[in-house]
Amino acid sequence: MRVRNARLVIPFVLSFIACFAAQAQTSPSTTQFTIGAKVWRASWLSYLPATYTGIGPAGAPAVGDSLNAVEGTDHTDILPLLAIRHGRFFASASHGRFSSDFNVRSSPLILPSGQTLVTSRTDHFKRRESDLNLGYSLTPELGIALGYKDATESREASLGGAPQRTPLLTTKVRGYLLGAVGSFAVSEKLRIYGQAGYGPARLKLRFNDPLLGSTKANGRYLIGELGLSYPIYTNANGFGSTTAAVGYRTQTIKTDSYSSFVEENRDLRDVRDGMVLSLNVTL
Repeated sequence: MRVRNARLVIPFVLSFIACFAAQAQTSPSTTQFTIGAKVWRASWLSYLPATYTGIGPAGAPAVGDSLNAVEGTDHTDILPLLAIRHGRFFASASHGRFSSDFNVRSSPLILPSGQTLVTSRTDHFKRRESDLNLGYSLTPELGIALGYKDATESREASLGGAPQRTPLLTTKVRGYLLGAVGSFAVSEKLRIYGQAGYGPARLKLRFNDPLLGSTKANGRYLIGELGLSYPIYTNANGFGSTTAAVGYRTQTIKTDSYSSFVEENRDLRDVRDGMVLSLNVTL
């Protein structure tokens, strides 16, 4: 299977922007710093590729491949966040570390003899992401931001319940995103917020098998989050003000690939989504 083009959805963190928009009407023009954390309880749906041998329609030996869409183990992760704001301008940085195990009861494996072994399989995914964002508040309720994404994902596999894992693939991603966020009053203090980011990226995939080597692909990021925020503590000068939020966050990795075995285009989808809790403190 050869990757031709990818549309990648990996978290584009704009968490502080929603809080800044909510406070824009009362915040002073002095420089403010905000620290916080986002707790994300998410499920992870991805794909496990595999190859097998058989006989083609003409009776000759043939090689095929399969793609199992597999639900990984749910996992709770914490994303630390840091931001600075001056007037209408703001900047933020964040870092995320995600992992999950994907299990299938039967997966084909071509042996050196040419036969196909059917065995259980567990793939372990580990992803590291860093985000830098620069933004501008258009109005007290709406802001825009330009972000830079740097991410690395590694995949390892074990067969037949064996504890030892074999490295399969490492993917490095770099890209730019354009984001928007809105925050609107529901009651006197309770607000509803929404945020999204989208943009192009460049992917480099390096396979552990030297015969497969490495390849590059174009990609696109997309992310969305919707929720409610509430100031649990406020201060007239803004120092120490604390805002809590609860919402739902989703990200998708959509890859357009080409299978050289069956000579067809395929769409591979990687989805991570779930509930988020956020707490931000302005200093």
